[in-house]
Amino acid sequence: MGKTSSNIGLALSRALKIAVVFFLVPLVIGLLRGVRQELDVAVIGQRTALYWVDVGALTYIWVHLLLWRPVPVFRVSREMFSTLATWLFGGQVSSVDEVQTGRRAPAPKKGRGDKDKDDGKQGGPAQPSTLVAFSPYVMPLYTVLVCAAGWVLARWIDAALIEQPAALLVGITLTFHWLMTADELQQQRKRWHLETYLLAIGLIFTLTVLIAAACLPLAVPAFSAGRALTEGWAQAQHVYRALVQGLFL
Repeated sequence: MGKTSSNIGLALSRALKIAVVFFLVPLVIGLLRGVRQELDVAVIGQRTALYWVDVGALTYIWVHLLLWRPVPVFRVSREMFSTLATWLFGGQVSSVDEVQTGRRAPAPKKGRGDKDKDDGKQGGPAQPSTLVAFSPYVMPLYTVLVCAAGWVLARWIDAALIEQPAALLVGITLTFHWLMTADELQQQRKRWHLETYLLAIGLIFTLTVLIAAACLPLAVPAFSAGRALTEGWAQAQHVYRALVQGLFL
């Protein structure tokens, strides 16, 4: 009976993940369209902000595929935010890798006196936190820093000189974050069900788009996060309607 209940619970859990994935895919498509449409309206010099973001994205893709994958740079940002997330969410793990591998670092050897102190303690070691594990992948740290630096520099330098390189760096850093995250998660793919992997990718992509949209006005004042997200939701609704009509009507 217990085994049957466990199998039913597992099946329901997987079905719920699949449903969330089907919800996230149109949302991601819509948000990306909305952000790109708003970037195409924001003008920087003789080009739009979208042009410079795309140039930055394509430049990084070329470097990533043909020249160099800056894994150490990505892991620095991941470990920095992992440490912050561990502190914010209870200090349950000391490293993201503990959750990904399911192994904890070996405990230091204890003397006899230390062992006696532990005899009366209840409970086992803290369980790894999935929230801590995935939170560094959600935060495009370098994109946020580029936008913040653009805002600060615009206080002293003509904004027209700042916006173009800032938009270019946003494209580079955001694409860097997405590709490096996909590479890292792909290494864990064999240990996950397909729907778990797709759910992780969908959630990370959705949240990074939202964070980037919220920060972009700092570097590109002509960009409106409100308009981009409103248009993105409207675009997502169009995709939902098209899916419903195609599947059930």
